Amino acid sequence: MTIQLNQPIGFSCIGQRTINQDALYPPVDGSTEASNLFLVCDGMGGADKGEIASQLLCESIADYARAMDFPPFDSVHLRTALGQTGQAYHAYLTANPLVGRMGSTLALLQFHNAGATVAHLGDSRVYQIRDGAILFRTQDHRQVLDMVADGIITAEQAQTHPWRNRLSRAVVAEAGRDSTLMPMPDAVTLTDVRAGDYFFLCTDGVSECIDDDMLTTTLGAGFSDQTKLQTLLAACTGKARDNYSGYLISVRHTLTTEPLRNALFAQ
Repeated sequence: MTIQLNQPIGFSCIGQRTINQDALYPPVDGSTEASNLFLVCDGMGGADKGEIASQLLCESIADYARAMDFPPFDSVHLRTALGQTGQAYHAYLTANPLVGRMGSTLALLQFHNAGATVAHLGDSRVYQIRDGAILFRTQDHRQVLDMVADGIITAEQAQTHPWRNRLSRAVVAEAGRDSTLMPMPDAVTLTDVRAGDYFFLCTDGVSECIDDDMLTTTLGAGFSDQTKLQTLLAACTGKARDNYSGYLISVRHTLTTEPLRNALFAQ
């Protein structure tokens, strides 16, 4: 399968924070490079230097992908790329001894000849939406969701629990510990990818303002991708307490002949 995309649209907004701790790849700076790989990372506010953690995570995975000529991210490549992130974290912690801990969420989407690979750690999300319905959505790594699964609390109690924003898994390093040992993300390859599908990556600043119904209704409407994204951003503006960032990606064609990286973006 070869997948051709419309031009992806990225965004990163500071919200009501004093600093933006989110990072994206490709970076949203007006010079988006053609890529089959998309990353959305949210530096952990409870850890030191969240803005550095998210940026190092994006950069290390993107650097690894470029060095390996963008291979499909199977478990071996994911483990190796995250190992490089651990090394980058370790180097930063060593050079900055006043920083004791740093961490970030990860949402990864990659298109390749087998479909689309999704991997995530934390509560940054990846959606696949078709004809106004969610086909796939990552499940947040939050402590309260683990507690619900274990029968400790109910789903209703989780919504107001004081630990509701605590992550159960993320890309985290601490001074004095082996920073190269990173948790493996949940990962899946979606083989059913069709023209007209939307993929939406976002940090929790977006998902706290936009529920699934609004997302599917907006993306199922007959407007341009830019208008759809502006509608979603309007729901976050002035309401999001956190930074809010993401990527909106729509599939233009699925083909069977040309190599993926030569036919990635529509002309």
